[in-house]
Amino acid sequence: MRLRELTGEDQAFLVEEAGRMLPARWTTELLHRCAYRADTGEPTPYDWLRSRTVGERDALVMELRRLSAGDRLQCVLDCPAENCRAKLDLELQVTDLLVPPGDVRREVHEAQVSESGKEWHVRFRLPTGGDQEAAAELAREDLDAAVDLLLDRLVESTGELPEAVRCQLPQIMSQFDPQAEINLRVTCCACGGAFDVLFDPCDYFRQELTAESRRFFHEVHLLAFHYHWSLADILRMSTGSRKRFLRLLEEELGIGAA
Repeated sequence: MRLRELTGEDQAFLVEEAGRMLPARWTTELLHRCAYRADTGEPTPYDWLRSRTVGERDALVMELRRLSAGDRLQCVLDCPAENCRAKLDLELQVTDLLVPPGDVRREVHEAQVSESGKEWHVRFRLPTGGDQEAAAELAREDLDAAVDLLLDRLVESTGELPEAVRCQLPQIMSQFDPQAEINLRVTCCACGGAFDVLFDPCDYFRQELTAESRRFFHEVHLLAFHYHWSLADILRMSTGSRKRFLRLLEEELGIGAA
């Protein structure tokens, strides 16, 4: 499987038509549009993309973002300290966030979980995009019920597991799929306090595309107005090609992008 960078057509679809999709479904759509089979050039099937673990999908999204917009990620965070609340600029690199994959292709994993002096032997599989999609709608109404649904789908058990054991399972699962949970340790430059942030690459990319939508349509307008290209031709261009023509146009006109 290979990835190609986003086109204007992809960006318009992901912001407008797919804008109301729940995150897991949106991620599947994103990957389906840009992932293709190396042997045939055909789009990667939905079922295959949904069967990838959460960490595998996150890694693909980060690779796609790097391919389309570069390695640097600009973030703005709020310091959580009540007496601070300073806004912090944080620059990340995709290459720094990618980690070696765990043993994600094993169908079943096993772990010993200790609770109240007892040992519980648990067999489970890792959560996939399909599992996320299945639980997403329920999560809007009842997050706890959605977590229970996920665990019921993932865990093989001959009996009812205590709630305390079930609560430990998400953290245990993440150890087998390390890319699925990116925790950042951040120090506030204003108050000196340190805090942890969970970085979601799919949510970041989605918010970035949405925030850039006004600029994107302005770029399309400039290229159509000055080059007299059709809208369809401009939207089929890759992000990189569109940006290169736009830079040439801006240099010629002596303007900057709005």
